[in-house]
Amino acid sequence: MFIGNLRKFIGYFGKGRKIRLLGFFILSLIAGLFEFIGIALVYPFVLLIINPQSVINSSYYIKFSEIFQIKDALVGSFIIGLFVVLLFILKNIFMICVVYLQNKFANNWKFDISRKFMEYYLFAPYKMALKTQPAQKLYTLNFLIPQSLDGFVFRAVNFATNFIIVAMILLLLFIKFPFAALVTTVFVGLSLFIQSAFFKNKMKKLSKKLLEVSLESNSQVLNNINNLKELKILSSENYFYEQYLKTQKEFNKAVFQNNFFASIPPYIVEILVVVSLLILAAIISVQTAQNSSVMIASYAITVAAIFRIAPALNKIQTSLNAMNASREVVRGLITEYEHCDFSSVEKKSDLKIDFKDKIELKNIDFSYSENRKVIKNLSLEIKKGEFIGIIGLSGVGKSTLADIIMGLLPVDAGEIKVDGITLNSENFVALRKIIGYVPQQINILDGTFKQNVAWGVNESDIDDKRVLEVLERAKLIDLVGEFEEGIDSKITSGLRGMSQGQKQRLAIARAIYRNPQVLIFDEATSALDVETEHEITKMLNDLKGEKTIIAIAHRLSTLKSCDRLVYLKNGEVVATGSFSELSKKFPDFENLVKLSNI
Repeated sequence: MFIGNLRKFIGYFGKGRKIRLLGFFILSLIAGLFEFIGIALVYPFVLLIINPQSVINSSYYIKFSEIFQIKDALVGSFIIGLFVVLLFILKNIFMICVVYLQNKFANNWKFDISRKFMEYYLFAPYKMALKTQPAQKLYTLNFLIPQSLDGFVFRAVNFATNFIIVAMILLLLFIKFPFAALVTTVFVGLSLFIQSAFFKNKMKKLSKKLLEVSLESNSQVLNNINNLKELKILSSENYFYEQYLKTQKEFNKAVFQNNFFASIPPYIVEILVVVSLLILAAIISVQTAQNSSVMIASYAITVAAIFRIAPALNKIQTSLNAMNASREVVRGLITEYEHCDFSSVEKKSDLKIDFKDKIELKNIDFSYSENRKVIKNLSLEIKKGEFIGIIGLSGVGKSTLADIIMGLLPVDAGEIKVDGITLNSENFVALRKIIGYVPQQINILDGTFKQNVAWGVNESDIDDKRVLEVLERAKLIDLVGEFEEGIDSKITSGLRGMSQGQKQRLAIARAIYRNPQVLIFDEATSALDVETEHEITKMLNDLKGEKTIIAIAHRLSTLKSCDRLVYLKNGEVVATGSFSELSKKFPDFENLVKLSNI
């Protein structure tokens, strides 16, 4: 399962990184070689000090003394000791560099995966992006991605590095003390296997629980923040607060249990290291009882080996636990990746549309699900400079039709043309560049007035004069004047915050800032008072002929001056015409007019 998850993860996210992962494996081999040589030199170093005669007669020492022109055993031991120290210093400097490269590699990888998902959430077709809930998007970006890299992939690299180091040191012990090393390795191996089996099952259950409560906690926090007004109106603060406490307690408990069990292995490994040292010492004592100098040198190399193996074993065990705990996280990220169609990401396009004649919708069908069509065989023609009003009862598909015109929702059948050119995913992006849109629900950026008006334009590129002009046209300039820094003032919340009507006027200013050729208003005056609605309606009349306006409204007073009304019913265009024409022909439309107090 571990290998399968790792292979899938690298297959999905590892493009261009396989060679670098192999590079880390090679660096680990080099680190292991440093350990091997450094510990191996401890033996002759100690032996030279205790019993020089046993060393200086060996062929290796004779060659060594010839190279460095050594005539005194004490000087030889000093040089070997210096080599040992320098080697360990060099090895540790090398490992610091490796750790730096590993962390940089992991952080860059996290960034690239986060960028990939954010690009999908922003650039994927609108309908497809809506399939992933906001809580899941935050969960993926802020939890699944970092945990997958830190707790699984990076830990796997760390595991491989320390495993190689341990293997190289064990190789040295097997060369020098084969029987003692074998007995000790079997003991440690069995102990670690039993420990890993226990912690593997435990961490798997705990990590699964942590995933569930993390997503639930994330969702609960978003609910409390996004629905503050509603829960206050309904006096539901206590309920939502208790729900938050409940999920947060479960989340904190899951985090505590994960952290607690993750912190146990080092203590167990420490016990194993002490026992292993005693086993090695006992066997070596028996084997070298007749030669005290060899026994002491053997003790020295054994202690050095155990001293280096202990932290490596700790890291191996910690890495194994982290990888076991992160399996569900990686599986969750892989599932989200497979849920997203990254191939559908809309390509950045430099195409431009110069709207000159008309927009045509021909025999359009659309449904959110297979069982219910929202738009049925709809045909509509909108001429340049025309002011079109789209009306009908709630739920008949008015807002859906606006989204279809903007290319946010792909149609099931039919086609949309601009000046005779059939639109596709690429030139729909170009069409949106000439459209200004005012939605029902207005979102405010945490920024200044001009940032909110120029929405998405770099600060240095914002035209302050244009910002003031559109704020004036949207009847919002008086509000901005209340702030000392004017359009550079940050929009505040609370008592000096913006009303819903002011937010809608801000959205209108935002829509006309870029001087679009087409304006789409989706219930854009629903939150305005009568006087302000009259002023906005006057603004629409002033734009009439200059802009192509498509307005959706329940309050029909907004549409009194439109050129043509399009009456929708059950997802179909029932008729087009003026107020009087539609009132005479359709009793239910006349009722709409009466309800609008016209």
